[in-house]
Amino acid sequence: MKRIIAVLSLAAFGLGACEKVDKLTQFTVTDRTELKIEAGAATLLPYDLYTPPVYSEASRELTFNNTKAEMLESVKLQEFRMVITQPFGRSWDFLKDIEVFIDADQLPETKIAFETDITDQINATLLLKTADVQLTDYLKKGTYIIKTRLTTDKLLTDDLDVSITTKFAVDAKVLGL
Repeated sequence: MKRIIAVLSLAAFGLGACEKVDKLTQFTVTDRTELKIEAGAATLLPYDLYTPPVYSEASRELTFNNTKAEMLESVKLQEFRMVITQPFGRSWDFLKDIEVFIDADQLPETKIAFETDITDQINATLLLKTADVQLTDYLKKGTYIIKTRLTTDKLLTDDLDVSITTKFAVDAKVLGL
C-alpha cells in the first residue's frame, strides 16, 4: 500500500513538474506596425492595404527566453488590435468587414484575423477575431507583411493613421531543458 502511495505521489509530482517546464517554454511575442487608410476609398467594394515590412520582435524574445528560431514548436496569433491614432477621436463606423492576412518571403499568404458586420458604435479600437492557424514559419522568417482587406459601408473623407499590435502565443524548446 505504501508503494502505491509513493508511486502515485511521484507521478503527481512528475506531472506538475512537466506543466511547470511547459510554462517556461511558452511566451508572447508582441509586434507593432502602422497602416494608412486613405480618404475616398470605394464603398461596398473590398480593397487591400499593406503595411510596411514588420521586423518581428521574435528573435529578441527567443534570445531572452533562451531559445532559437529553429526550436519553435508552435506559434499562434493570440490578439490582433487596430487603433485609429489620427485623426484623434475617429471611430471605425465606416467599416463593414475586414480580413487580415500575413505574408512572408516564400510562404503562402494566410488569413490570420477578421471581423464581419462591424457596428457603427465601435470606437477607435478594433479587436479582431483570430484564426486558428499555425504561424511558426512566418515568425522564423523574422520579417513579414500584414495585408488588410477592407470593405466599407460609408465614404471615408479623411486619411486615417492606424496602429496595429499583434500578439503571438509562442511555444518553443528551451536550450538546456
